[in-house]
This record gives sequence, structure tokens and C-alpha cells, in this order.
Amino acid sequence: MINIENVNVSYLEGRAALKQISFRVSDGETVGIIGSNGAGKSTLLKAMMGILLPSEGCIEINGIRMSKSNIRKIRENVGVVFQNPEDQLFMSDVYDDIAFGPRNMGMEEAEIKNKIADTLKALGIEKLIHQNSSRLSGGEQRLAAIATVMVMEPKVVLFDEPTSFLDPKARRKLIELLKAYSVTKLIATHDLDMALELCDRVIILKDGRVFTEGSAKELLSDQVMMEASDLELPFCLQQNKSPI
Repeated sequence: MINIENVNVSYLEGRAALKQISFRVSDGETVGIIGSNGAGKSTLLKAMMGILLPSEGCIEINGIRMSKSNIRKIRENVGVVFQNPEDQLFMSDVYDDIAFGPRNMGMEEAEIKNKIADTLKALGIEKLIHQNSSRLSGGEQRLAAIATVMVMEPKVVLFDEPTSFLDPKARRKLIELLKAYSVTKLIATHDLDMALELCDRVIILKDGRVFTEGSAKELLSDQVMMEASDLELPFCLQQNKSPI
């Protein structure tokens, strides 16, 4: 369970980034966080990881209340897949990138080896195990970045623009993977077609506030609501589009 109550977050210069944000996410839900540029999507994910701490309000994840003293506990329960895979892949090869988190937690090397093998198999990327992360394709880098999170077995995973940098084939593979990944997922994205297909609910942010939330299918197909949120309908629902 994720419980966010009246959260305010400000940048160092004092500008408000999130204002009175409140919502709940049940265990196992897949929830889209959508909004136009600057709406607060990435800032919200950073707050949920303790990278930015709220000036007011409460963030509680799996019964753990966010504070400076228990950020480590929060991060043991919550994984994050960054928008740019290169922010997550910085070791000499894929194996060491995936092993970084378990080693940091003091896990035995034999157990780490088994966990990495299981994770790579689940993602279908066993062949990447000893490749240089910087030489992978965009889709391969994305899957390797997800592996660095999956291996830690978090209860909640936050995704920041997971389909960015992906070609159509890699995007489809990722969507099918996320459908099968049975943890609580929050997905901040501009890819509204993906959100429509994948998410149970969406939370629409506008100017740092929750503008509305509800069923993904209902909200994302409501043209009046989407336009009021400074968004367009998902491409698959748009009519009379001229061919490119």
C-alpha cells in the first residue's frame, strides 16, 4: 500500500514543485502518473524515493513512513527505473551492474549469481550477462536497467518514462514484460497509449497538483478532461488524423 497525504515539495530556490498531493495505491495495482511537461511527474517519483523530502505532508509505503532516518528502509521496498538507462548502468559489464545492489546489501556471491541468472532468464536477456552496458541497444539497456531493480525483489517499482528511447519492437516487448511483472507499479509517462493498455488507474498532475484521478480507460478517453489537463487523447483514440 502507498499512501500519499497532502505532500508539498519545493526546490532549493523555494519554488513549489508539488502542492498538496494526495492519493493511495493498493498492492498489485499498476497506476499511471501523467501530465504535461513540468506537471511534477518526475518530482513525485523523487519524493517517493527520498531524493527530495516533502516540506509538508506524509509519504508512507508498505507501512513505512518517509523520514531522513528511514530512507534506507524505504529503498529496500521501492525500486526505481530511471528515464535514462545510462543513469542506472555504470559498471564494466551487465553482470556487475545487476550485482551492484545485492553486493551493497551484503548478499553472498553465490546467491547473487543465482539471482542474476533467474532475473536475466525472466527478462529473456541471458546473452547480455557479460556484455558492456554502454554498447547495448536502447532496448537492451532498458531491460538491463530493469534487471538491476528486479534482482532486489522490491514490492513497489517506480518507472520514469520507461518507453523513451525505444523503437516499436522494443516498446512492445517492454509493455508485455510490464504486464507480466506482478508488483505494485507507478509509471510516470507521456506514452498515453501505453498507459491506456497497461494501467488500472491514472493520476493526472497539472501545475504540481493532482488534477484528477480514476480509471485509465475512462479518463484517457475523455477528450474534454484531457484537454483541460493540457493533454491529448492517446493516439489510438484520436480521430481524423492525417497520415504521416
